[in-house]
Amino acid sequence: MEEAGLAFRQLFCRAMDCGVMFFICHSCYRGQAYCSDGCRQKTRREQLRQANRRYQQTTEARDDHRDRQRGYRERRFGRVTDQSSTNGCGWGRISQPLVTWESKSPTTEKPDDLSKRTWRESFRRICCIICGRWGRFIDVFPQRE
Repeated sequence: MEEAGLAFRQLFCRAMDCGVMFFICHSCYRGQAYCSDGCRQKTRREQLRQANRRYQQTTEARDDHRDRQRGYRERRFGRVTDQSSTNGCGWGRISQPLVTWESKSPTTEKPDDLSKRTWRESFRRICCIICGRWGRFIDVFPQRE
């Protein structure tokens, strides 16, 4: 059911590889920046990965890692008193590669050639991604014909 005075926000997903345009009605909008829960979680995982990478490059983190590894080796192996083996280690390949890579020429894709009329028609009816209410797309800057 369409509501005459329902206002929508037009947003673009901020996830790195997404950028999808989506709409949220004014009453559901709470500062959302992602088109789906999947995009939000993917971005959060990447933010945490980058924060961990920055932390691991600090001196404090390197010292912590060194101490943890030292403790692990002592618990796991005790003191290592054996000498290394005298047998030579073979540096050759054990088997053939499992996967063969073939270089393919990149396909040239033409961008969709949609006229402005088609674009407007595709957004005549829009839906809130939170509550599912429908509304009409209002062209704020109509083109003169």
